[in-house]
Amino acid sequence: MKILFMKSSSPISKLIMWATREDCSHMAFLFESGLSGLMFESNLLGTHPCFYQTEMKTHQVVHCIDWPMTPGGEDNVWDIIVNEFDGKGYNYLGALYLGWRKWLFTRFKIAIPAKNKWAQPGTYFCDQIYDVINKIGMDYIDVMSGMDTPHDVWLKLKDNKS
Repeated sequence: MKILFMKSSSPISKLIMWATREDCSHMAFLFESGLSGLMFESNLLGTHPCFYQTEMKTHQVVHCIDWPMTPGGEDNVWDIIVNEFDGKGYNYLGALYLGWRKWLFTRFKIAIPAKNKWAQPGTYFCDQIYDVINKIGMDYIDVMSGMDTPHDVWLKLKDNKS
């Protein structure tokens, strides 16, 4: 399994990277990696499975974390992700708040709060990946706060992966 951190040429991707001053705006799980790999991702339409080859027509992988596991292990991760997150809506208000707070921090050094005050219950946000990682017995990562961007997630995972 791989965890991909990506960007695209879409206006929303560029806006996210501009507001955060970071190099990626999007993340996904990739199973059975390769051109025919199955991905699970979140975008403005919500959470859903998709194909790697199709996504790579509009996205570019900026960072990748490889978590080698058995096919049975990947199946277990897939089941957890689908059972908990499939079909959930995107956390628009939470993303807006995070973008606003990141912008304030990068421009004026105003501290980023510990919790996302605009998080919408029942929706998906990228730092919920921590919950998945903790449930499947990978390295322990701080619990979700709704205040981590895809780049923040990558930094925490790469540091804990070594």
